[in-house]
Amino acid sequence: MSRRAAWALLLILLAVRLPSLVQPAGSDQDLYAYVGQEIARGGLPYRDAWDQKPPAIHYTYAALYAIWPHESVVAAADLAVSAAIAILLVMLERRLTGGPGFTSALVFLLLGNPVYSRMGGIWLRSQCETFIALAVTGSMLCAHHAAVPSDAGRRRVWLLRGAAGLLIGIATAFKYNAAVYGVALTAATTAWRYDQRRSQPGWRADALRDAAGMAAGAAVPLAIMIGDFAAAGLLDDLWQATVLYNLKYSGETYAGAADIVRYAATFPIQRARVDGLWLLGGAGCLVLLGSIRRAVSPAAVIAWLAGACVVIVINGGRGLPQYFVQANPALAMAAGLAAWVIYRRLRSAWMLAAVVAMTLLALSRVVPVRKAAEATLADARYAAGAVTPDQHLARFGGQRPGDKHVPAAVRRLAQYISRHSTPADTVYICGYANGALVQTGRRSASRFFWSRPLIVGFNEGRPGYGAAGLLADLRSARPAIVVLQANDWPLEPSDSASYFLSRPELATWLETGYVRQPDLDNFRIWLRRAS
Repeated sequence: MSRRAAWALLLILLAVRLPSLVQPAGSDQDLYAYVGQEIARGGLPYRDAWDQKPPAIHYTYAALYAIWPHESVVAAADLAVSAAIAILLVMLERRLTGGPGFTSALVFLLLGNPVYSRMGGIWLRSQCETFIALAVTGSMLCAHHAAVPSDAGRRRVWLLRGAAGLLIGIATAFKYNAAVYGVALTAATTAWRYDQRRSQPGWRADALRDAAGMAAGAAVPLAIMIGDFAAAGLLDDLWQATVLYNLKYSGETYAGAADIVRYAATFPIQRARVDGLWLLGGAGCLVLLGSIRRAVSPAAVIAWLAGACVVIVINGGRGLPQYFVQANPALAMAAGLAAWVIYRRLRSAWMLAAVVAMTLLALSRVVPVRKAAEATLADARYAAGAVTPDQHLARFGGQRPGDKHVPAAVRRLAQYISRHSTPADTVYICGYANGALVQTGRRSASRFFWSRPLIVGFNEGRPGYGAAGLLADLRSARPAIVVLQANDWPLEPSDSASYFLSRPELATWLETGYVRQPDLDNFRIWLRRAS
């Protein structure tokens, strides 16, 4: 395949994703967007809008919605990041193989499309892991430039080391467990150094300098983040939300150390049974392992993927699809390098054709091509005006009683809030429908604008948390509307409406100052009494 044809195919694979721009934002993305809006209003994460993710995702969404204040920016950002990762993979593969460099990028775009996932992929687009994947891929490219320079000067090598570490630090600001990629990056640069200069005694010292430069670069964004929150007096809020809550959240999924080991050993196999990229990338790792006896450089990609697997395990054993997104570039690179190894070793065209045929047959059993085509066509039909907005949104939730995020219901709630409040009013939604706040631009009457931290009793009894902290916020803000969501959080001890009404202090405050209105979908609604 010529380079021009390869670039054309890359563009086609990106163009196939364009219909996804009409998809609604997922529930997590609405959460990030609300915190981003609060930042745009002068607020700060954790103090004014409480979420357990580290702050990088919130500031990213603040920037995205400042550029394009519509939920379609979620899919647009995901598309842009995918294009950037594909270009980085082309550049990295060319350096690793000396070949055309398109295989990894094509595999990444073809098999890493979120549309293969449930509901057309709305849960996966522009998650923390999306931006982590971009940062880590860029870091790997910078590190290879530093470790395998052609005529680079010393200053340029140090800058590349710092840039590689800086990107790991940025990834860590999206999720702290991404710091594991720093270990993977160090292993990768050591492997590259060894193959490049194994006969020269100074390669170990250079590998140590690589690690030191990358560590210094990684410290920069993290120091800025900690310094900013320390200056605002919010270090404890940052610690409570992004460390203690996440330890509790992840720990809920494991019964002990043996359970962690079991999940780590089995989830890649389970993913390979349902995800073509994991199947192809896993097979590629086996091929690369067999080639390490000739050169250790392939171990760099294996270390990259191993780091991704460790990060996934730290996230928890829930198997949420967004956790696995960060591994996609490493899997694609493993597949691309393995294809290069096979191509160089198999001189017979018939043998190459047999390998390609077996690969396509295996992928046909795990890649839901028909479902992806139907979802893409449905998005395209809505973009063309062939279906109504209600029909379009009905595809993305509400088919099951336990769906806590139903975009059509959230849209109706947003319309109700717009009719019964003014932009200056605050609103309180106890549930997981914070998209209604994003769509209306209303502020939440409490920093706990989503209910799970309350329902699981996180920091109950600590000042500013739990039912007492919520009540203090509500009394201060006096929201115009109170919405309690029923039948959300099916795996938790209670749904949001039951939690709120079972607390005597919250129920008394609500009944005293508010009048019950007819229900809207699974939302119980109260309007503030006239003064």
